[in-house]
Amino acid sequence: MKKRFSSSPTAAFTLVELIVVIAIMGMGLSIFLGINYRQRDSFRWRANLRELHVFLKVARSYAVLERQRNDCRYNPKQHVFSEGLRGRRVELASGVKFVLSDEQQALVEIEKSKSEVADVEAGEIEAEIVMVTFYADGGASGGPLEISSDRRGAFLEVDPLTGAVKVEERDVDDIEE
Repeated sequence: MKKRFSSSPTAAFTLVELIVVIAIMGMGLSIFLGINYRQRDSFRWRANLRELHVFLKVARSYAVLERQRNDCRYNPKQHVFSEGLRGRRVELASGVKFVLSDEQQALVEIEKSKSEVADVEAGEIEAEIVMVTFYADGGASGGPLEISSDRRGAFLEVDPLTGAVKVEERDVDDIEE
């Protein structure tokens, strides 16, 4: 018996089919990477907001444990938030800043003028402002702290009686209204 070879084409991919599949996969990958690139800023914002929230809660705990007041200060020049008892610091991500009220801005200017008189030789003036004070009984100076970035904003609300810290995130459009 003779073996017969069939003249039908074998099951294989053509070069055109392979190029089409690779092109589709490339488009899908580029869309996925583009979405991740845009979300990176959002992830950074949320991580910084969580870090500030935890920082304030821990600063309150230190005040209660040490039975002393704990001032949480903001340095607008360095974009650093620090507390007095243990010296912990949180550096704000680039583009994230505290929105100072008119009163707080006036206090910064007063601190700058005091620093200018005291540190004329130093050449560098760094004014810090007390944003929140936690007391030994668990209370706080209270009030909202507003932080913002290009497209996002948030209020860190500190309850004056309990010192509890709540975070409310908003779009910048909602804050400006």
